[in-house]
Amino acid sequence: MNKNESERLKMICGKVAEGCMGMRMRNAARVMGNFYDGHLKPSGLKATQFTLLNAICLNPSLSIGRLANFLQIDRTTLNRNLKPLERKGLIQSVAGRDPRTRTLNLTAAGTRTLKQALPLWLEAQSAVVRLLDKHVETFADDLHTLEKLGT
Repeated sequence: MNKNESERLKMICGKVAEGCMGMRMRNAARVMGNFYDGHLKPSGLKATQFTLLNAICLNPSLSIGRLANFLQIDRTTLNRNLKPLERKGLIQSVAGRDPRTRTLNLTAAGTRTLKQALPLWLEAQSAVVRLLDKHVETFADDLHTLEKLGT
């Protein structure tokens, strides 16, 4: 590759780095995850774990497959993320009506942990909403629109 081609490639790569929505969303997601993780730290939960406990609270006795669909993540990732919660005794997994399926419920410890984490999550959520100010509803709508890319 000659010098002109190399410079042209660098220019194009610079434009990609500036405008790539995928990269910007991943960076924003990482920053947001770290922000929520920091707020949730006193509860012993990561933001992803909080999300799982919250989803299980909203959908008791839901199968792992249906929970994966609800959260729009693959079952392998979900299973990997559920294992620490199960080891900590925050959730329990039991055989469903069909013995090939498992359903999930919060344990008493999981309910206590979720209750402890909720005010911490609310602090983080309030800070994000304040930061986004008048853009929060539009941003939420835009994120909902982007989620449709996965369907």
